Amino acid sequence: MYKKILCMATAFMLCTNIAFANPKQSINDVETISNSLNTIYLAVLQGKDINSIKKDITFIQSELNRERDEILHEIPNYESKEKQKSIYFSLLSVLNHYQISILELEDYHKTNNHQSLISAISELNNGNLMLGTIKSKL
Repeated sequence: MYKKILCMATAFMLCTNIAFANPKQSINDVETISNSLNTIYLAVLQGKDINSIKKDITFIQSELNRERDEILHEIPNYESKEKQKSIYFSLLSVLNHYQISILELEDYHKTNNHQSLISAISELNNGNLMLGTIKSKL
């Protein structure tokens, strides 16, 4: 029940935040994705139901792809503003770390290789650190 409420709240926040795209709004969207990923990893570490985790992962992947497409669409609008472009490129890098993290998590579920879980958490932390750095520069 908690996961369904969390997913609905996440979907609501992400869908309402895309109306006026700007770097700060994109950062908020990526931060929401980060929070959802943190919740998924807590569920994995607690040994929750794998099927519900896979559904959450699918949802997060669709949000990652949506946010990546939105950022790629916004970059040409900032041809003369290098700071905004660098923020968008940095956010793309954060999204790539999150995608790698999800791929490692899926590998962990397929092979039960604990090294994959460690790599997944490490990539998630790298993405979170980069996101924190981006937020501090604004």
